Amino acid sequence: MGSLPLVDCSCKILTSGVKPRQAPLQSTHFMKRSNEQKEAHQQHAKRLLDLGFRKADISATLQRKYNLSRATAYRDVDEADQSREIEDLTIEADACPMISLEDRDALMRMTRQLIIDSYSDGNVQDFSRLVREYERLARMGGLSQKF
Repeated sequence: MGSLPLVDCSCKILTSGVKPRQAPLQSTHFMKRSNEQKEAHQQHAKRLLDLGFRKADISATLQRKYNLSRATAYRDVDEADQSREIEDLTIEADACPMISLEDRDALMRMTRQLIIDSYSDGNVQDFSRLVREYERLARMGGLSQKF
């Protein structure tokens, strides 16, 4: 066995006088919400729950409107639902409310507008969900699939 040759271990970076560059600050860092903001978001969720909307739809609305993460939006909706129940034990929200024929036409007009908005924004997920909802509303009134 031969001996290993001696290697000069001096580092050129340390001896050259060049300082390492600092990492850039991340511009996508989200600030923590204030308690007032959180309360306002949950109040909005409560109003939508009182109207009978589904939790998934309310969560998506909170995500878009307030730029919340998916987990935060669902957490706000759950907390709003729990506080509604504590405030009034007689409230029973239907997870998927029945739509009357009187409401159907107005909902179809609103859904068409939301479809246009989601298409314009390039939001494929909302676009496809809204198209399905529009088709469901159309079938409810006996309309054909051609629209």
